[in-house]
Amino acid sequence: MSTEVIYARIPAPLKEAADGYATQRGKTLTGAVADLLDRGLRAATDERSVRDLEANLARVTAEKAVIEAELRAAETQLAALGALTERAKRPMGTCPNCSAQISGRDLLSAGQCPRCGQALAQLVTPPPAGPALDQREVLMLMGALGAVLAIAYMASK
Repeated sequence: MSTEVIYARIPAPLKEAADGYATQRGKTLTGAVADLLDRGLRAATDERSVRDLEANLARVTAEKAVIEAELRAAETQLAALGALTERAKRPMGTCPNCSAQISGRDLLSAGQCPRCGQALAQLVTPPPAGPALDQREVLMLMGALGAVLAIAYMASK
């Protein structure tokens, strides 16, 4: 490696610091100044990439925070759906036709007895008096719709 000469006047405290650096590392003053100048130039060159890396780290950290918040929301929704599922599994009564136990799922989702297939709407409201809209089926539909809307609302959060 060829060497070149640089003449420069520097403040006395900087010269003393360079002498101290050379002494600590067992180098000549020329070797110490060349080492420090090389390091300084590399740091100045790398300064932009360091800023880019810091900006990238900040962006990724912010994205991570958003994803963690979404994960917590999804976990909450999953817990709510799990609770709803467990609640729907509980026995709610017996079938008026075969006396089999029926669950919330049988009542709201299937709408019929799992054993005999008997419609379960009459358990919710009394039978209609005439050829009008079956209020029991409407109420069953509204209950199922409410559950679906609650799940959709939780999923949107």
